[in-house]
Order: sequence, then C-alpha cells, then structure tokens
Amino acid sequence: MTDSTPVGRVATALEDAGYQRIANGLQVGELKFQFPAAFVKAKSSAELILVADIASESEMQLTRKVDGVARALDIASSTRSLTLVVTGPRPSTAALESMGRVCRVLPTGNITGDDGDQVLKNWLAVLLPLSLPQPESAAGNSLARIHAAAKSMDESTKRLIEVASLGERAVSKELYSIIDAAAVQAKEKTK
Repeated sequence: MTDSTPVGRVATALEDAGYQRIANGLQVGELKFQFPAAFVKAKSSAELILVADIASESEMQLTRKVDGVARALDIASSTRSLTLVVTGPRPSTAALESMGRVCRVLPTGNITGDDGDQVLKNWLAVLLPLSLPQPESAAGNSLARIHAAAKSMDESTKRLIEVASLGERAVSKELYSIIDAAAVQAKEKTK
C-alpha cells in the first residue's frame, strides 16, 4: 500500500529518482535528528535531503532543527549540501528566509489535488533527473525520411545522403569528390 500523505508522496518521488532513504533517523556525529524522512543520493551526489511536514510542527521548531543539522554538518566538516522539502501549509516568509540561510528550501504547497503529482514534480524538479525527448522524434527521423526520398534523386545526391550518417567530414569529402568529378567532366567536354 502506498503512503498518500504529503511526506509519503515526496518520499516516493525521491525514491523513484534514485535517492535512498536513511533508515533509523538522521544521525550526524553523535547527534540524532527526527525528521519524517531523510534521503541521500545512492551514488553520485553529496546531497542530504530532509523532508518535513509544517502541519505537524511549528515553524520555529523546524527552523531550529534545520539550524541544528546545518551546524552539525559544519562541525563534522561534511561536504554534503542540505536541502529541506517542506510539505503542508507554506511557511511564512520569515521562516523560509531563516531556513534558506543554511539550506535550500523547497516548499511543495498543496499536493493533494488531481494535479498534485505534477505540482510535486515541479517543486522537486531540481532534485529529479531530466527527462529527455525520445530519439525517435521528428528531428531524429529526418535522415531516414531523406533516405526514403533519395530513390528519386540523382546519383550525386544519393551518395551525399548515404555518407551523411558518417558525419560532417565524410559529407565534405564526398562533396569535394563530386565537385572534382564534375570539373573533370566539364574539362573533357571543352576539349
């Protein structure tokens, strides 16, 4: 069964993006911190992501906890960057500013509606991998369409199209050979 709470939805999105949840709570040095969820990237990122629900604790408590984690990371000489994902009602500007001094803050806002997943993805976009277009797009298929149309073209154009997939140098070389052949042919006609 999936967790449909805001914290659960954030956790699912981060896990799907390759982040690993820190089991048994967050511990920095000898200090333990209680957050609904904490994540690190499995391999490449030195980022620590904390997830908090502003509906279950006050802005002041959350600000103090985040300050504590930031100071503990600093004392431990950690190179991890700190990101806080805040679910629930949007914190006040003063609280966001205060937490923003020690970490990146991503308030998700209301993610419970029909478009909640898209809203969540938008807020977490800096943490999620980019989705690239499929190579079978119109641009990727253009060479195949040109090959299909080449049946009605002259031999020189067909040769250029055939070498197009080999790159710019191959096309240049073929074009020069076509021009050279045309020049030799024109020279022979004038004799």
